[in-house]
Amino acid sequence: MLDPQLDARSGIPLWAQLAETLRDGIEAGRFVDHFPSEPELVEEFKVSRSTVREAIRYLRSEGYLESRQGKGTFVVASESFESLHNHRFSLAGRIAESGLAEVAELLWKGSVDEPMLADRLGLNSHHFYLIERLRGSQHERLALERAYLPRVNADSFEGVDLTQAGSLYAVLQSGTGITVTAGTDEVSAAMPSSTEANLLGVSVDEPVLVVERITYSHQEIVEFRRTILVPARVRFRAEWGR
Repeated sequence: MLDPQLDARSGIPLWAQLAETLRDGIEAGRFVDHFPSEPELVEEFKVSRSTVREAIRYLRSEGYLESRQGKGTFVVASESFESLHNHRFSLAGRIAESGLAEVAELLWKGSVDEPMLADRLGLNSHHFYLIERLRGSQHERLALERAYLPRVNADSFEGVDLTQAGSLYAVLQSGTGITVTAGTDEVSAAMPSSTEANLLGVSVDEPVLVVERITYSHQEIVEFRRTILVPARVRFRAEWGR
């Protein structure tokens, strides 16, 4: 059983509270045989259908759930991770290696509240500066990138041309003094949302690769990045033990 108590007086939106409760249930293995339908969740948690749909949409985007037309919503099987030691994925580096010029289109930048992400990262503040870019070469779109920065504000990027090629970390260091020292990349497969598919020029039925990165400056988290890639247009390479 799940705890159906959600706090409407909390500063955290009801959909985010519901998503967190459902995520905890998924991670605890409570929905192996059956994930509740929208009406069941509305009845159990005493919330609106739009709240339930927003929570499910978020969990789909995070790779916890998948919707099958005519069949319902299901929990995605747990991923198995292959460790890629001493490897960091760099889209700019991959494009440069191909001999092409990188092109970046700034879709949006600004301050956002992301309580679910803050909880996932173990951060006290849920305020982030979000930079959303579409990246690729002069010939094709390769990736949709969303970088969430917990320690910067708009002033750090005043006058900075984020459509220029190059690493965001160089901008971080010059604008804020933050130096990146370590990070983790996790790669998984997912189905794109209609917006993501449209931006990347693919079908909503075409799987994409998702690279989720947590970046550190010494022991402090300075970035969470979610990059959605078109598998047919990119290639990974990892080196280990010689």
